[in-house]
Amino acid sequence: MTYAALLLDLDGTLVDSEPRHFHAHRTFLATQGITATDEMVVGNIGKGDHSFYQHLMKTHGISADAAAWVERKTALLMESYRIEGLALRPGVHELLARALAEGIACTVVTSAERRLCALSLDVAGLAKRLASRICHEDTVEHKPHPAPYLLACRRLSVPPQRCLVIEDSVSGVRSGKAAGCTVFASPGLVSAAELLAAGADRCVASLAEALDGMPSSSTRLRTAGG
Repeated sequence: MTYAALLLDLDGTLVDSEPRHFHAHRTFLATQGITATDEMVVGNIGKGDHSFYQHLMKTHGISADAAAWVERKTALLMESYRIEGLALRPGVHELLARALAEGIACTVVTSAERRLCALSLDVAGLAKRLASRICHEDTVEHKPHPAPYLLACRRLSVPPQRCLVIEDSVSGVRSGKAAGCTVFASPGLVSAAELLAAGADRCVASLAEALDGMPSSSTRLRTAGG
């Protein structure tokens, strides 16, 4: 398969940010008298914080503004990014270099708010390379709904069948597959078995492997020229 576009999840896929999210959740929720367990925070991967906090409020019988909770947690997270920076997941530079050499468009598709996405990419050194982004504010429906990936396809004017999605969460995999894209999974806190069960077409240990097997532009030119 020759892909025309890469649609890339952000947290846990491009950047190693999930542990930082967990710490911010635990720190903030402790101020509300809630102990955030591993099961709770891992279960929220790929789903977005607003619905997570709405669920916690309902479970604990708390009447509050979920948006205000997200704001306070996000402030903690962004401060940690500014102070400590943010590491990349394995193979990111190699994948983006290959995509650039092959003329493959790249778009970030994330459940994160635009400001958090922008800061994440900036501190990770990817802001200039990944200027095209679909963020939380861009769609009414969010992962696992296909809306974010369908919007990315429309903006790039590329049919879903020509797009390769790379995700690390069950909800992200389901979103990409529902949109009609090929989906490769990058196992981390979510296992390869869970990601494949959600519909991923393949798992990769490093993002550098994602375009393996796709003919290079030089190969295509030689083939076309006989």
